[in-house]
Amino acid sequence: MGRASIGDAYDRSASAWRSGPAALYAVLAEALLDRAPVAVARGVVLDAGAGSGVAGDAARARGAARVVGVDLAPAMLGRGGSAVAGDLVRLPFRDRAFDLAVAAFSIGHAEPAAAMAELHRVAPALLASAFAAGWTHPAKEVVERVLAERGHVPPAWYQAFKDGTERQVGDPDRLAALATTAGWTDVGVERVEVATGLTDPRVMAAWRLGMAHHAPFVAGLPSQVRAEVAAEAEALLAGAPPVVVPMLVLTAT
Repeated sequence: MGRASIGDAYDRSASAWRSGPAALYAVLAEALLDRAPVAVARGVVLDAGAGSGVAGDAARARGAARVVGVDLAPAMLGRGGSAVAGDLVRLPFRDRAFDLAVAAFSIGHAEPAAAMAELHRVAPALLASAFAAGWTHPAKEVVERVLAERGHVPPAWYQAFKDGTERQVGDPDRLAALATTAGWTDVGVERVEVATGLTDPRVMAAWRLGMAHHAPFVAGLPSQVRAEVAAEAEALLAGAPPVVVPMLVLTAT
């Protein structure tokens, strides 16, 4: 999939991500941590594919003794707690270094089976999430159309992700099978409908414009064009439905 390309895209999206997508992912992280298969309080938690650290924040809010974030994109890190740059398929940690590994929407950005095997090596319990296959929202189509009119073409890494690993983790049976193949024994997958609270067209536009397959392109536009893009997306999203995300939650021990 081009791991270097993915890491670079997220590095260049760090600022836009924090001011846009992070708001949605923070709500999803809260819903995810509510379903942890082991106690989070007083535990040592790995935030695997941490991004801006919202899953780690949710773990700390539940009393985790220590949270360590790891991400392929160093610029995305830097929130509270410890954080290191690293790849999910080659984690820089000793065996059983953690009580719980949390992978919030990150396994699909690696080779899922290899990532789950590495997480199994470093923790005896896993909590992971993925978007259910087929889910969409008008904000996705609106922003993609507005950017396409300015010449945006989805990057190769993103197209490979959509056509490949996202399909693997977006199906409950395939997601469970991946975990079993990686060595996890007690595996469950639950579909959870999460009302994110995103209703404001401005916030919806910022969510999509800040995604890693969009943000580097947006950042390269002249400032006036960036403002026009945001204003057009916001206008087109007036009256759009609230963002409700069908999230797959994987638990494994």
